[in-house]
Amino acid sequence: MEFSEKNRDAITRLARTSDAQKLMELLQKQSGQVKQAAQQAAAGDPAQLMAMMDQLMHSKEGAELVDRINSQARQAGL
Repeated sequence: MEFSEKNRDAITRLARTSDAQKLMELLQKQSGQVKQAAQQAAAGDPAQLMAMMDQLMHSKEGAELVDRINSQARQAGL
């Protein structure tokens, strides 16, 4: 999928929100391997990142953060 400049800007803004930052903190505490998992996902192997997100979604705080970020993404037109 190719992103337009508008979508890139919206994603950048979302990544800078306090909810996104908190999500990254939770992921980092969870395994400490966020950067490596993201790199693997970008290279076509999302398994580690998906496992981290699955574990996160089983926590109340993580699920609430993801819901809020999803809502913000929809409002941004993503």
